[in-house]
Amino acid sequence: MKEKLTDFSKKPFFHFQEYKPLKNPTGDSMGQLLEAFLIAQKKNNNTKPIYDCEVVGSIWKFVVLKDRTYCVSDVYNSTNRDDLLQIVAILRKFKDILETELLD
Repeated sequence: MKEKLTDFSKKPFFHFQEYKPLKNPTGDSMGQLLEAFLIAQKKNNNTKPIYDCEVVGSIWKFVVLKDRTYCVSDVYNSTNRDDLLQIVAILRKFKDILETELLD
């Protein structure tokens, strides 16, 4: 696994997080994150997807960019128990994706 991490660190952009406070958020978090996606995609120079989590206060959205297409998840509210369990499940799934698809 160490060799894979070393090789992957040469192209480290696989996940971003954009956070804005609920009160007085500034800027367009989704726009900022899509901009970061496109820059990372160019720097990585590969076709692997890039993942993101946008958090505004207690509201979470997950985003995936593959080539020039992106997809935004439903909204999850971390103050809602069922949504919180979904957030944890998605983060665990991302760990699996990271280990099996992004680090190969």
